[in-house]
Amino acid sequence: MLALLVVLSLILISASFGGSGGGPLHTVQSGFLDVLSPVETVANKALTPVHDLFNWVGDVFHASSQRDKYRKELEKTSSELTALQAAVRESKLRAAIEALDRSAGLSGDGPVNASAIAQQQTQWITEVTIGVGSDHGVKVNDPVVDQDGLIGTVTRVAGISAVVSLINDPQSGESALDNISGETGTIVPTIGNPSQLMMKFVAHPSKVKGGDMIVTAGEVVSQGASLFPPNIQIGQVANVDPTCPDGCITVTPSADLGAISAVQVLTRVPGG
Repeated sequence: MLALLVVLSLILISASFGGSGGGPLHTVQSGFLDVLSPVETVANKALTPVHDLFNWVGDVFHASSQRDKYRKELEKTSSELTALQAAVRESKLRAAIEALDRSAGLSGDGPVNASAIAQQQTQWITEVTIGVGSDHGVKVNDPVVDQDGLIGTVTRVAGISAVVSLINDPQSGESALDNISGETGTIVPTIGNPSQLMMKFVAHPSKVKGGDMIVTAGEVVSQGASLFPPNIQIGQVANVDPTCPDGCITVTPSADLGAISAVQVLTRVPGG
């Protein structure tokens, strides 16, 4: 019916171009338009929601496309930011280790920079694997430091990697010195507490005070052990036990032994 009315409208419009403004044809046209106008109005009202629906669907697809585009751009930016933050963190750690080299005079001990590539996933972390080995001049018993001080010694070596036993390892033992009183002793792990060390065999423990800095003494600890350069930070005195016959002194490590990242291996320590 709608199609028929549209055809008749076209016929009347065409005829109107050939006729005058009055007459029967004009009357028929007027009447026909009066009939068609309500139909047109109803059709417009009926089709408007459909038109709006199609527009809405188009907008949704466009918004979805834009969302996916911006999401990819955000993921790329996030990855770039993460890489940049890691580079900045690594740079700060390297700068701190270089500062330790200068302050402790380690530049002549053949320092080789490395990063931790594996670490034990247990509460008691006693070793870490680093990404340098014999191909880089690393040997068993080489001392290893990070930006905070001594962390351990190399105990196993491969071509491009090495295992470092930390100073809280049960087999560990480093000759140490109280940087204030000059009292010496041996740093060993504290049984049952991986976050603390013990300085034993101190001749005059009463001279050692809480807060004193404990550093390497630069002496051979035992047969086959490395000669640690002197004055590398080991930790800070947390407690002195006057009742301990061995002069037991609790020491908090300077280095975070559970979060080793950038390290340095000293490959040319005299006597190592």
